[in-house]
Amino acid sequence: MAVKAGFGNAANALADWDGGRDHCAWRGVACDNASFAVFALDLKGNKLTGQIPGEIGDCVSLKYLDLSFNSLYGDIPFSISKLKQLEDLILKNNQLTGPIPSTLSQIPNLKTLDLAQNQLTGDIPRLIYWNEVLQYLGLRGNSLTGTLSPDMCQLTGLWYFDVRGNNLTGTIPENIGNCTSFEILDISYNQISGEIPYNIGFLQVATLSLQGNRLTGKIPEVIGLMQALAVLDLSENELVGPIPPILGNLSYTGKLYLHGNKLAGEVPPELGNMTKLSYLQLDDNELVGTIPAELGKLEELFELNLANNNLEGPIPTNISSCTALNKFNVYGNRLNGSIPAGFQNLESLTYLNLSSNNFKGQIPSELGHIINLDTLDLSYNGFSGPVPATIGDLEHLLELNLSKNHLSGSVPAEFGNLRSVQVMILNNNSLAGEIPAQLANCFSLNTLNLSYNNLSGHVPSARNFSKFPMESFLGNPMLRVRCKDSSCGNSNGPKVVLSRWGIACIVLGFIILLCVMLLAIYKTNRPQPLVKACEKPVQGPPKIVLLQMDMAIHTYDDIMRLTENLSEKYIIGYGASSTVYKCVLKSGKAIAVKRLYSQYNHGAREFETELETVGSIRHRNLILSRADDNTVMEAVDSEVSVTCTDMGLVRKAFQLALLCTKRHPIDRPTMHDVARVLLSLMPAPAMKPVTASKTVDYTRYLATTPDMDHGGADIGDNSSSDEQWFVRFGEVISKHTM
Repeated sequence: MAVKAGFGNAANALADWDGGRDHCAWRGVACDNASFAVFALDLKGNKLTGQIPGEIGDCVSLKYLDLSFNSLYGDIPFSISKLKQLEDLILKNNQLTGPIPSTLSQIPNLKTLDLAQNQLTGDIPRLIYWNEVLQYLGLRGNSLTGTLSPDMCQLTGLWYFDVRGNNLTGTIPENIGNCTSFEILDISYNQISGEIPYNIGFLQVATLSLQGNRLTGKIPEVIGLMQALAVLDLSENELVGPIPPILGNLSYTGKLYLHGNKLAGEVPPELGNMTKLSYLQLDDNELVGTIPAELGKLEELFELNLANNNLEGPIPTNISSCTALNKFNVYGNRLNGSIPAGFQNLESLTYLNLSSNNFKGQIPSELGHIINLDTLDLSYNGFSGPVPATIGDLEHLLELNLSKNHLSGSVPAEFGNLRSVQVMILNNNSLAGEIPAQLANCFSLNTLNLSYNNLSGHVPSARNFSKFPMESFLGNPMLRVRCKDSSCGNSNGPKVVLSRWGIACIVLGFIILLCVMLLAIYKTNRPQPLVKACEKPVQGPPKIVLLQMDMAIHTYDDIMRLTENLSEKYIIGYGASSTVYKCVLKSGKAIAVKRLYSQYNHGAREFETELETVGSIRHRNLILSRADDNTVMEAVDSEVSVTCTDMGLVRKAFQLALLCTKRHPIDRPTMHDVARVLLSLMPAPAMKPVTASKTVDYTRYLATTPDMDHGGADIGDNSSSDEQWFVRFGEVISKHTM
């Protein structure tokens, strides 16, 4: 009862342990028939919690103690070493912590010590190795540290040594070959380094498991002499060099695991002599050459994995003779050729992976005869032609991947018979036609990828198709998808799935639209065809700019009469927004008449620019140019000369008018300034001059010239420039400021 009290939840788990019943009838208790002493306590899997009670050491008659598969924690009590008759101590699959008590070596008859799958730490006590009676040592799945002691071979009665999945370091003891009693040696998934000792070949073990360490060097050829080997696992290390052909002598070996190393060279044909071989895993190495045809002799071969190597050539046809083959994986090599039609004889095959190779040709319809196939992966190859409809006969198929090939034709309607299929990947082919509605019968289908093909029509909307995302159908320009979730945008109407061709069409359409717009702009800016006056009579007085050739201006009616209503025969040039006519006046003087096209809004701006340009040019034929003293400005109407005989004042007024046509407002005089200038041109009244309170700087209205002279010449000096004259003119204005 003291033992019961020591467990955390014994009240429930050991409810039948009470003082009113015979203790030999309690759960898990076995007694000697003569002495009624308890010799066995089997409480495995009773959901016991708490720590192992120290009172357990008082059960001195115990020979068998099994507390495995509970939730016990804490240290292993030292009191257990008091059980001198104990033969089997099984504490695996708990949460025990702390070190392995070295006092366990004081149990003289201990044959089985199984402490696996706990959280024990520290080194393996060396005294444990000197127990000549110990037969079974199970320490896997803990956090033990330290190294493998050479004393381990002192366990002369031990047949099972398992320290898998700890943190052991160091090297394999050089005297490992002296552990002649070992039948199972498992030191896998530790941090053992160094090379495999040569004398390991003297072991008579049936299982040699060294995988998941940091072993280097070559595989010792002496291992080929270990005739008792049933399992040889050297995988997931850093072994180099070739696979020793002598391994072919291991005629009783059923499992050969060499994957995950850096082995090079070719696959030895001698491996075909391992007639009992059922598992051959050589994947993830650097093997070259071809697949030996001799492997076809392995009639008991269950799994052949050659993936992720550099193998070339075709698959030997006699591989189809391995009728027991269940898994065949050659993923990630450089194999070529076609799939042997004889694969239909592999009735036990459930997994076939030929992806990421250089296979070509058509997929043989015979694959549909491998009735137990659940995974078929032919992706990333060069297969062409139609998809065999017979694949629809694979009623156990769970995963189908035919992506990244050159398959054509339609998706077989027979695929609707794949009631168990969960994954169907057919993307990046040249499949055409409609998606068969029969696929809605694939009730287990949860992953579908038909993207980047040439499928057309509508995606079936029935049943399980509503759960597939839009990405499943991308890249099919003619395929229409009815979206039923917010991720598709408009959920009510059909939506065309964009593809590479669709994007290309959109880009092409944009380019065409851009070209049309540019052409329209070009045509808009082209000069308009001339229109005869009789066909297009002018409505009202048009805007006319006169570029003076001989400084003569007449009225609108005179110009229209002299040019016969702007007849074509008077055209001397045209631009983008105007036409220029030549008009010979009655006096014989010729002028240029520019007619602006009213449909161009920018014509007025160009007109202002021309006025500004003309106003800044000094030329004898332009209004701002200076003539000799006796020349009368013929740019002025003759009636003006009757009332105003001072042509200098007229010239000044014209210059002021040109200043008012400047493009930018800041360059133009204000109306107040214009009024002052015009007032200054009038005769001065007989009154006392008033000193101006403010002088206007009229030079800001004129272009500054390097040769501007502010000397003492009078206002009428013809040798000075217009700019100089106007500066002085501004001074005169200032003197007459009111």
